[in-house]
Amino acid sequence: MSASTITLPATEAKAAEIVAFPQRPQDRLRIALHKLDEALRAQARATSDFRYAMGELKTKVSGMQDGMLAYRDALDRTATQIDRAVKKAKELQETARRMAPQG
Repeated sequence: MSASTITLPATEAKAAEIVAFPQRPQDRLRIALHKLDEALRAQARATSDFRYAMGELKTKVSGMQDGMLAYRDALDRTATQIDRAVKKAKELQETARRMAPQG
């Protein structure tokens, strides 16, 4: 059986595309330059997508930082309120102790 009579299933036929190798050096150079140009365009798109993603990441991280600062401020305010409440509770406890009958 020769190579020209082999048949492949449809799924393998798509994956096994055979391309004729150009005979003339000019044709090989032209194809190589075309492929290089395609690769450079793909690289430019990927770089652009990467830069866009990095910009989005910067925005998200900045928003997260703002949220963390607000959370820290809220925790600080809560800690201050707790300190006041503890101080008031101790004052009330001392007042209750003084008001309790000694006996």
